[in-house]
Amino acid sequence: MRASKSSPLPGIALLALLAAYLFPVYLIALNSFKSFREIFESFLAFPQSFYIDNYVKAWSSTNFAKAITNNAVITGASVVGVILVTALAGYKLSRDRSRLSWSIYMLCTFPFLIPFYTYMIPLVQLSKTLHITNNPLGLSLIYMSTGSFAIFLFHAFVKSIPREIDESAYMDGCSELVFFFRIIFPLLKPAVSSVAILYALWTWNDFLLPFLVLTDKESATLTINIYKLFGKFGSDWDVITASLMLSSLPIVLLYIALQKYIISGIAAGAVKG
Repeated sequence: MRASKSSPLPGIALLALLAAYLFPVYLIALNSFKSFREIFESFLAFPQSFYIDNYVKAWSSTNFAKAITNNAVITGASVVGVILVTALAGYKLSRDRSRLSWSIYMLCTFPFLIPFYTYMIPLVQLSKTLHITNNPLGLSLIYMSTGSFAIFLFHAFVKSIPREIDESAYMDGCSELVFFFRIIFPLLKPAVSSVAILYALWTWNDFLLPFLVLTDKESATLTINIYKLFGKFGSDWDVITASLMLSSLPIVLLYIALQKYIISGIAAGAVKG
């Protein structure tokens, strides 16, 4: 029998979707090397010469060194805090099969089904009450409270780890906390990688929550400083496009380096449940 040839239409459709998705990114990268005049003459044309001054202006206009430090502090503290808290919670709730444990698990993961913006304002009001506004670490505490998806992921992943490992460690006199960090936590590496990447992408690129909490100039993030470049009657698009490229470069490089762990972590956590 002659082997049937697969249709090229799915591949063509995927290429078309990929092109549509990457086209805005291409335009931003292309225009970041143009002068303001070139952009308005033809934003689709290739630059006549690579205009590097845009990046120099973007660095100073966005207070890039200070802003990227704030981004790094917020993202790093949020990711580390979310991983530690939700990994411990996911492990304990997965191993304890009582009704109370199941009720707590449902209570912790229920916010995952609710849009974050519906309860964001109460979180902002709470931050003002606790006097943690205009503080990057204070904002990190708010992000740590939104780890319902991470608990769901760790809870599912722990189920794929045999309970016999726990029993053997306890028989050897290992405490529960030491056992978790020495044995269980290294086994959670795929899930930890997935949570780290997903929450890093979210916190790094988030605009609305930092805009509401970090009103001080010194605590502003990159997204806030880029937003301030948009004027009421006009905007310097040459500087804005360069700023967007600078702000996205660190997190894009991180994603490219670790993106394979996202699918492996989620898939591994879904083996048992």
